[in-house]
Amino acid sequence: MKKLTPDSPEAKSLDLIGANIAKLKALFPELLTEGKDGAAVNVDVLMQLVGDATATDTDEKYGLTWNGKRKARLEALKPSTGTLRPAKDDSVEWDSTQNLVIEGDNLEVLKLLQKSYANQVKLIYIDPPYNTGKDFVYPDDYQDNLRNYKERQGTLGVEQNAETSGRYHTDWLNMLYPRLIIAKTILHPEGLMIIHMDEHEQANAEKLLAEIFGEDCVLGVAVWDKRNPKGDATGLAYQHESVLFVAKDADKLAVAGGLSRRKKNADAILSKAAKLFSRIGKEDLPADLKEVAKDYKLARECTSEFIRPIGLAEVNEEFESWIKAQNFSGGEEAYSMIDENGEVYQSVSMAWPNKKQAPEDYFIPLKHPVTKEDCPVPARGWRNPPATMEKLLVAGEILFGSDHTTQPRRKYLLKKNMNEILPSVLSYGGSDDALLKEMGIPFEHPKPVGFARELITTIKGNDAVVVDFFAGSGTTGHAVMAQNATDGGTRRYFLVQLDEPLNSEKKEQKVAAEFCDKLGKPRTIAELTKERLRRAAKKVKAENPLFHGDLGFRVFKLDTSNLKAWDPNTNTVREDLLSVAEHVKPDRSNDDLLYELLLKKGLDLAVPMEQKTIAGQVVHAIGGGVMLACLADAIDTKVAEPLALGIAEWHKQLAPANDKETVVVFKDSAFDSNVAKSNLTEILKQRGLEKVNSI
Repeated sequence: MKKLTPDSPEAKSLDLIGANIAKLKALFPELLTEGKDGAAVNVDVLMQLVGDATATDTDEKYGLTWNGKRKARLEALKPSTGTLRPAKDDSVEWDSTQNLVIEGDNLEVLKLLQKSYANQVKLIYIDPPYNTGKDFVYPDDYQDNLRNYKERQGTLGVEQNAETSGRYHTDWLNMLYPRLIIAKTILHPEGLMIIHMDEHEQANAEKLLAEIFGEDCVLGVAVWDKRNPKGDATGLAYQHESVLFVAKDADKLAVAGGLSRRKKNADAILSKAAKLFSRIGKEDLPADLKEVAKDYKLARECTSEFIRPIGLAEVNEEFESWIKAQNFSGGEEAYSMIDENGEVYQSVSMAWPNKKQAPEDYFIPLKHPVTKEDCPVPARGWRNPPATMEKLLVAGEILFGSDHTTQPRRKYLLKKNMNEILPSVLSYGGSDDALLKEMGIPFEHPKPVGFARELITTIKGNDAVVVDFFAGSGTTGHAVMAQNATDGGTRRYFLVQLDEPLNSEKKEQKVAAEFCDKLGKPRTIAELTKERLRRAAKKVKAENPLFHGDLGFRVFKLDTSNLKAWDPNTNTVREDLLSVAEHVKPDRSNDDLLYELLLKKGLDLAVPMEQKTIAGQVVHAIGGGVMLACLADAIDTKVAEPLALGIAEWHKQLAPANDKETVVVFKDSAFDSNVAKSNLTEILKQRGLEKVNSI
């Protein structure tokens, strides 16, 4: 039974405008566009449809446009006035971890990360809200986005964006556009962005990426075959989603290794081959007696005359049978041979692959190592030039027949070809609902960790910084930890998640809200993210007890700056002047200040820190001495000189790589007089510390 409310269509008078728009849409769908206030009629198109010759195409141009695009672009360029405040109590292994979890609006957070991580992130892996009419759209306010976020904090619920909305695509594009612009700035020149997308906005997303990164940098769209078609579909029963790949610089990414993935079963193949190869020379029963004599000891006593050492040929026979029995891809199945050194390989033609004939020197014959006679040359020549052929010969990577009448072939070793080019169809069925249930985390439709691990490894190297600014349940962080435990990597993850509230009155959020209550935490999705990561770390450690990598994370929370802004009220100017004499907000700690200084300076939020007491004051050395901060509340003339001398001496001991860039910071309000401030500054400058700042 449907409950009627004052907002229900049935409780309102007839919507004539809505009815007219619906009729136009049915007859002429090309007439409908999106204006700033919702659905609108494209008058130029209407004029063309009725044959009006006055319609012109002077404003037509190729590209994706929508209402609000210019403002969205300007918002990406506007600097943030916020900061990230450390939350050590929420963190795991704060002092040693290099991973970050940041709560807050990712638009502001990305802006704040630009200085510290410009051109450093090798992989951005995101799963933004799908525009299904049910997922929330981030409520940006381009007048003052940070203030809007702070004012709405605690009420940032799901924003319905139904397909009947006149701004259905517009709102989603305005949400994603500025975030992608900023995300590009933190990508490494060899970096890659991977974006999950469903059918609702894939076409728009591709155009958006082509505009921001350039068409040449959009590497393609892979189909994620989920092997489970939607049962409630009214059109096609989609059983796939799309995964978009875009490079910061396609040429540099190609040079660095391009898009590839580890062959799924390569490790299993090598492991099986090693076990079989280890049996060579050891006593064994013939295959026809193995089934009869299950007990090896009994077999030895009863059939001693049949026991003999196993040879390479028999090992290869068993290895090939095992390969054929597996459900491997054709590329993996081809690696079905083991050589005399225990290496797994396949035999590949060395013929020139193109229809056009190879250069003349590609026809030089190879001599058979035994007969010393020339072997046959492929009709169109060899695949490789003479210099490469010589290297292959020296490396033992050319296979010859029993005599010179057989054409030589290339020996491809599996250990040198553990990766393959990423295909356009990625098959991965199943979900992680059972996994999260086992971990006790109530979260619907999480990305599968296994699939995330596959995508994470498409970027070459195992030391990348991986950023996900739509963190959700924290799958990306879980995947990074699990993959590091598998291959010994040192990847770092930076996750950003909006502290979106959970409402216990909503059926789909009730369990998650009550879960947060049991934890004694606020009812937000960000709390689910953090708790999932805590439990994932324990799970990874339990499954990999020998792994001693990073399983912690530092938590930061988006907030307004720790420093007071000059915002006087005409009725209280005197009071405002007195209050602004203390530049730091009263509810902020020295730790808050330190991390805002890191952001302003462009330092890593996980940079090492030391502290030392000098002249009775605590001094912090950040990044091995690239920044020295004394945030004492009181520095008088007596303390100024010994404090300055002590700081200069410590800086000398730390010996940072570029000491001329070292910044020394104090609280401006700490000095009891200008004399104390001047003396301290001069002493530091005389000792090479030119950059002395106060806040």
